Parts: sequence; C-alpha cells; structure tokens
Amino acid sequence: MLRRACDQLSYYLAVSASVIIMETTSQLQVLDNGSKAKEFCKTDQIISLPNGITMAYQVYELQHGVRVGAGMTVPTENISSKEKILMVMGFAASGAAWLPTVKELFSRGDKVADLEVAVFDNRGIGQSSCPSSKTQYTTDIMAADALALMDHLGWRKAHVVGHSMGAMIASRLTLQAPGRVASLTLISTTGGGKEAIPLNVRALVAGLKGAFARGRTFDPVKRAKADLAFHFSPKLLKTRDPVTGRSVRDLLVEEYVAVSKETGPQSREGEEGHLNAVMTHKLTASERQQLATLGIPIKLIHGSEDILAELRHARRLARDLRAPLVVVDGAHFIPRDCAHQIVDELLNTIEVVRQGGTHADAVYPAFDEATCFSRCFCCA
Repeated sequence: MLRRACDQLSYYLAVSASVIIMETTSQLQVLDNGSKAKEFCKTDQIISLPNGITMAYQVYELQHGVRVGAGMTVPTENISSKEKILMVMGFAASGAAWLPTVKELFSRGDKVADLEVAVFDNRGIGQSSCPSSKTQYTTDIMAADALALMDHLGWRKAHVVGHSMGAMIASRLTLQAPGRVASLTLISTTGGGKEAIPLNVRALVAGLKGAFARGRTFDPVKRAKADLAFHFSPKLLKTRDPVTGRSVRDLLVEEYVAVSKETGPQSREGEEGHLNAVMTHKLTASERQQLATLGIPIKLIHGSEDILAELRHARRLARDLRAPLVVVDGAHFIPRDCAHQIVDELLNTIEVVRQGGTHADAVYPAFDEATCFSRCFCCA
C-alpha cells in the first residue's frame, strides 16, 4: 500500500508539468491565454516525417496589413528573408501552450516583422503520432523529430527555444546539429537525471494532492488545483481578476476542468512516453562542456518560484554552460505569466546574434554580483 502511494507520488511529480491552454468565453485579464496569437498563424498542417511520425505544426508571422498600432501597418511582403524561431514545448503540452508567448512576440509590431515562429505537437500529444512503446520517446528521438520539421520547412538555421522537457529536447537538438542553431534559450529546465524529481516540501505536498486526485475516482477539480500549485506562484493565484473580482486560482480551475472535459486526457502511451523522455534525459559533464563551447549564445530563463524544476539546478546548469541565468517573478509555466519578460530576453538574444555574438555568455558578457541582482539575472 505504502509502495503504491510512493509510486503514485513519484509519477505525479514527474508528470505535473502538463500545461493547458484554451480559448475561454471569460478570458482572464491578468493571465492572457494568448488566443489572439491565432490571427498571426499563416500555416497549420499535419505532415508525415521521413521516420514515419506524423506531426502537427503551426507557423506564425506578421501578415501583410496586420495593424500593430494606431493607424500603423507592417508591409511584410518586403521582407525577403525572415529569421526563424523554433519553439519546443514540454511534458504533456501541445504547441498551443506557446500561444501567450507568440501573442506577446507579435504584439511588438514592426520590431518583429522579420521573424517567423514555428510551434509543434511533440510525438505523444495533440495531433501528432503517439507510438505505443515508451522506448520511442527520448529527448534524442524527439530532437530528431524537431530537426525533421526544420528540414520540411526549409529552415537552415533557427533560434531554438525550449520549455521544461522541451528545453531538454532543445539541448539535444543543439548537440545533434549545432550548425542548425543560431541561439539556444532554455526555460524552466534542469540538466536531467536525478534533478528531474523535485524534493522541496511544497512540491511534495502538491504532488501528494495530485496523486490522490488520480485515485480510484478521478477528481478533475483536485487535479487542477494540484497542477496549478506547480504552474503558477501562490501570489499570482491569489490575485483578483479585475473584471470578475474572483481569484485567478478559481478561474484557472474552471479553465483546466473545462479543457479536460473537452479534449480528454493525454493518452496513456503518450504520458508514459513523455515520462520516459524526462527520466532518461541527462546532460553529462562533457555534453555541458560541448554546449558551452559551440560558439552560439545560450541563455537560461527561470521562475524564482519554480518548485518543479528547482532554481538551484538551473543555477548549476547555467554555471556549467557558462551562460547567464535570467530569473523572473514566476513559477514553472512562465511562458504564460511572464511572456513579456521572455520575449524581451529572446529579442535581446536575437539582436546579439545579428551583431555577431558567438559564445555562450555573449548576451551578458560582463556583470558583477550587484549588477546580477539589479538586472534580475545571475550565474551563481
């Protein structure tokens, strides 16, 4: 009995990074779900990759005539060559989980007129293939899927951005094909191995609640509340929505439960496959050294309240990669509640590449401890 409870807890802690994004009728005013990003979608397809996997993906860019400000439009047909951004999402989350970040990016108007963004459903989630064997899910295999998508799109090189498990995949993609990566941005992640299971008290308590919610009679409300404890900070969840006056926690519980009823849970095969990918991922010391010396800017972004991918592990990874670690005021799913800061950092990295930055710390090449904390990034 005790062993079963421990197994349920470990399993839930490993899978609790799942993220739900949906368009709701009463959209949160303090936590945009990014649904307006859909107006920038120019391609929405399901393709067959050479390895037999079908993959669903979308490409976003500013369209000709899109209004980006009072009376201002961007003539995108004059852009002959757009810089590419490939966004890789994490455990149990489809490419749609990037919508808040994509919406924020393209809200910058003419500043991003020369950018093109691709998001996709990893194998095992959404409309992409779901192999039955968990051995068909590793970060190396899933990185190869992402590279195959780049090939399909005709992208020679891209700025690669990954969140959580997606950042693990992004690291593997960079090791597999460093010449295809213009820059690497790792969000809410660790180096893998034993770091994949959080051991702090808040995570263990939330994990126990989530494990019990998965009991004989599944309780979607309890599961939603447990998931929210991992996804967002207590401060944000207590915030009152200015339109309804209700707490963000209550509104998000309704959102999570509604989408669970509408779309159903991730398949067991996909869930176990993603779990296998997370639990078997580990960046060795030599691989960290290799990433640090590839000649591309690398940046880590992490939430100060992240109890799932613990900040101490991100600090160690940043130190090993000799890359800056940007710490923002959020928890694990910062692509939603900290989209503004993430876009700021991504655009900063792209500008560094345009100016010829070719090493891991090129984004913030010189800083001391005082600057570190005043500008909210650190490498300690």
